[in-house]
Amino acid sequence: MLLKILTTIGVIIAVFIVYQYIAQRLLQVVTMEIVTPRAAAFKDELPGTIVVFSDLHNRRFGKDNERLVETIEKQKPDLILIPGDLLVGRRRNFDVTSKLLRKLDRLGVPMFLSLGNHESGTKDHHPELYSEFLEESACENLHILDDRCEHISEHVAICGLTLPFEVYGKRGRRFKVTQEHMAKIEPAPAEDDYRILLAHTPYYFDTYAEYGADLVLSGHVHGGVVRLPGIGGLISPQMELFPKHDAGIYEKGSTVMVVSRGLGTHFPPIRIANRPELLVLKLTGSRSEG
Repeated sequence: MLLKILTTIGVIIAVFIVYQYIAQRLLQVVTMEIVTPRAAAFKDELPGTIVVFSDLHNRRFGKDNERLVETIEKQKPDLILIPGDLLVGRRRNFDVTSKLLRKLDRLGVPMFLSLGNHESGTKDHHPELYSEFLEESACENLHILDDRCEHISEHVAICGLTLPFEVYGKRGRRFKVTQEHMAKIEPAPAEDDYRILLAHTPYYFDTYAEYGADLVLSGHVHGGVVRLPGIGGLISPQMELFPKHDAGIYEKGSTVMVVSRGLGTHFPPIRIANRPELLVLKLTGSRSEG
């Protein structure tokens, strides 16, 4: 009897391991029409197609991420935006990330990367490793936005927010992010700019909206790790059950936030009913624009 129980447990564990190996490599492309109130006024300056991905955490999709790069290329993006956590903090091997960025660089598309908790933690606590990461990842079309804004046209600015590493602790929900944190982003966009904000954690959506972001792109929550039908994500990296902003589109006033389910895993290192996600965004001022 004991042998049967142990055999059954062993089979279940083996099936789960195989399932995770396959499920974590089943890349899903999700196309979204994003309606922001001020987009119509900047229609001639906004990119037509934006590819977004987050939380790679050194995951590979094919050899040297060739499948991921090919999938991105097929979308014919005008812009690639990455709201953080390409790497795994404190590890010395940046090979997966640097090879991916160099392959994407060959597409000739501007890429903007903001810092997630793994990049900011490495920067704060292991600056020598962070310098290695910057050196190995440097390429012509990559722009790293560390509390910084860049304009892609006269009135459209891409901004990257870097939050203190303590924001991401298990009690991170109690950490207050204020407009003083937002004011560290330099140079500050003009009031009449259309602002796309890369902010790794979606927890502070109210603050991002108050800042004046038209579109916020986040990740970090990994889709809630386990997705339950009709409910959504089960748990966040902060070990919060049923996180409020786990994946998809959220609105507050004139601000829209899109939260990516991400591509990889960290803790917990599983994905259930939660395929790795590559987002393709089409920005419009109204749904009637097509």
